[in-house]
Amino acid sequence: MTAPEGNPPGAPRPRGRIFQTSTMTAMLEGVYEGTTTIAELRRHGDFGIGTFDRLDGEMIVLDGRCYRLRVDGSAGEADPSTRTPLAAVTYFHGEHDWRTREPVDAAGLRALIDGWLPSPNHFYAVRVDGHFDHVVTRMLPEQHRPYPRLIDAVAAQVVSTHTGLRGTVVGFRSPAHMLGVAAAGYHLHFLSGCRTRGGHAYDFVLRSGRVRVDVGYELVLHLPRTADFGRARLGRGDVAGEIEAVLQGGPKP
Repeated sequence: MTAPEGNPPGAPRPRGRIFQTSTMTAMLEGVYEGTTTIAELRRHGDFGIGTFDRLDGEMIVLDGRCYRLRVDGSAGEADPSTRTPLAAVTYFHGEHDWRTREPVDAAGLRALIDGWLPSPNHFYAVRVDGHFDHVVTRMLPEQHRPYPRLIDAVAAQVVSTHTGLRGTVVGFRSPAHMLGVAAAGYHLHFLSGCRTRGGHAYDFVLRSGRVRVDVGYELVLHLPRTADFGRARLGRGDVAGEIEAVLQGGPKP
């Protein structure tokens, strides 16, 4: 399956379309070789999340720039030629816009957003800008063959707690009926205002901020043409439980 051409320079930014390369079930089975370049990815959106070749860094795409945060503490904009094995991007418009003025943790904020949304059956791009009392993030070290399954790779994660900073939570809420293609529920990353700290967001307390959401009505899915993907036993075992453990099962402060 070939990827669409993407959005030509200067063309109107499409609304409601999410472009995704590969699937969560492929990640669970250790399909970590990057197949889509960052340059290609950015032709499909200016906002999103993902990872990099062999899980070497957490990805945040924000305001048209793609940031790479590595386990060694390095951070910066990703080289356009770098490849990703899993990412999702969209053109962000901020159609729904709310303010929060009382402190709320990650679980509470997810519940608030769920209460605001018109339906649980669509995709949603979620952006939260504000002041955070703390954010708990994780990053994974680069993986090497033979690749472990993701649930085993996460055992080597590096967890950091960041306190008293401004920044942005970036991610998606995916519907339950798309489990396996994406993570049912929320998949969120964090990037500090200085663009040098962050990662996969396990937990946080938002002191106050702005929450913006776009509805996704269209998913464009680009599947890898690799031998690893072709051989992978996708969908085996407790997919829901493993995704929950990988994305939401991290330590709490």
